[in-house]
Amino acid sequence: MRFLEGDEPFKRRLELLVLGLPAGEADELMMLMKESRGAWAMLLGGRGGRALFLGNGFSGTPVALGTLGFSVTVVEQSAARLRFAKDRAAALAPGTTTAVAAGDDAKLPFRDGSFDLVVLEGGLPGPSTGWGFTLDELHRVSRGELLVTADNRLGYKRSTGRRGAFRRHPLHLLREVLHPSRGERALPATRAAVRGAWGEAEAYSLYPHAREFSHVVALDGPRPRLTIGPRERKNRLKVLGARLGLFPWLTPSFAILARRRPRGASRIERLLDEVAASCGEARPEVDMLVATRSNDALMHTAIPERAGPEGRWTVHVALQPAKRRMVALHHEWLTRIHSGVPGVPVPEPLFHGEFEGAEVAVERRVDGLNGTDITGDRRLTERMFSEAARQLVHLLEPGATLLDDGLFDSLLQPRFDLVLDLIHSEGTRDRIRQMVARARQQLVGRSIRLGVYHADLRAKHLQLDHEGRITGYLDWGASEERFLPLVDLLHLVIHQRKQETGGSFGDAWRAVLDPQRRRPTEQRAFVEYLDAAGQDHGLIDVLLGLYPALVAGMAELNWDYSRPDWVRRQFGL
Repeated sequence: MRFLEGDEPFKRRLELLVLGLPAGEADELMMLMKESRGAWAMLLGGRGGRALFLGNGFSGTPVALGTLGFSVTVVEQSAARLRFAKDRAAALAPGTTTAVAAGDDAKLPFRDGSFDLVVLEGGLPGPSTGWGFTLDELHRVSRGELLVTADNRLGYKRSTGRRGAFRRHPLHLLREVLHPSRGERALPATRAAVRGAWGEAEAYSLYPHAREFSHVVALDGPRPRLTIGPRERKNRLKVLGARLGLFPWLTPSFAILARRRPRGASRIERLLDEVAASCGEARPEVDMLVATRSNDALMHTAIPERAGPEGRWTVHVALQPAKRRMVALHHEWLTRIHSGVPGVPVPEPLFHGEFEGAEVAVERRVDGLNGTDITGDRRLTERMFSEAARQLVHLLEPGATLLDDGLFDSLLQPRFDLVLDLIHSEGTRDRIRQMVARARQQLVGRSIRLGVYHADLRAKHLQLDHEGRITGYLDWGASEERFLPLVDLLHLVIHQRKQETGGSFGDAWRAVLDPQRRRPTEQRAFVEYLDAAGQDHGLIDVLLGLYPALVAGMAELNWDYSRPDWVRRQFGL
């Protein structure tokens, strides 16, 4: 395996590994590596201690558990994947993880009750999943909790291993029901097997699938619940199935959490107790539990049957060491903007600190529509663009700054150099170099109002009212103190064009770049922003021409590893 070659830093070896894989395998690996696979850990009762993880050594779950304060032992059968798990933990979460080659035999090499938590990913043990032990062996080595993720025999779709791609063909699903390829069972049998002789076992759905889930959904009660947004409500069959209570039977996959002793307060309940005491509000319940693409556990809370803002919070918990900085930065920017920039609505910051080893930030939940809910509605999209154009100007410095060569070199060139260093195609590298050189000629000598840069402004990071007015700018973890104007608005507009058309990032960018293909609503938003900022309209074409380098620069500054050929694949350069 290429990863094992050489003595380069872990990050570099990981980038080479992903780059050397076919696109489909690289996608599957990157999904598997996400630390947000461990978002369900917020439902655990234990406060930490020793955890045993059995599964693919590439999984991000052990890093998440280590970040949350567990001492993790990874069991793997593959020497190569085992080495990856060890090196990854050493690079990202030093001192949290050990690795053991085992799993072929009927007995695990650990004493009775060695672990506070045992986690098995990828299905029930047996010949079809490649493990030599049984679930009884997992009960034996656990003194506290056992969590098993498994597919549902009756699940109405299966992940293909590529992001957002699922198998739904009736014949394939029927074949899996009649002859499950990995020993899958339906909910009652899966729950009974994981519970064994223990007294308790809670069932959750990992939705849309255990290989790629964004929501952890309770199957034994109303919360945490699955959101059904405005666009999903158009799927009448899905809505009908939910009303008939079919979701627990047909959900694609499960997480079954069994306990040796009766359930006490979970980690998230203890955290909510602390936040409630700090805020002087009643303790709410978890309404939704989200495993984010940026490797947080994100929880929305509410007090059932109670109206008003009390207890309606959004809770961020970092599941990766690098995300600790971004969670802290997010809270810092919310605090600054909420108190100092009244023209830009943001959630009210409520709490920030460390809780049971985890970095946590909490803010007031902003109700209404998420920006993604209005995709395709041109009237509401135009209002959203106009609101953003008017409000984002408040983040700019009062006066203009001469952008000379020195400022270009300090503010922009380092991020472009980082992008160029991580591009593997010489043709793509040349195009980015030309793009940067042209922008230098066009920008140097201009007087520009610099300002706060959100850096990841797209519809999913906006909350709106039902008329499309912006009620909250979300997710400030990648924000910067001082950057070019207009870029946030460009990103919002181009990303929304991408969402509406279903095309590539490059298709959306080229459409907005071309004045003849640019929609009047998009042009009006750009002009409205620049007029309010007192900047010339020529910046539209200059910054649109530089857009791929700007987006890639933001991404590479915040990613823990570079995605393979990202600029070439996304923009067709």
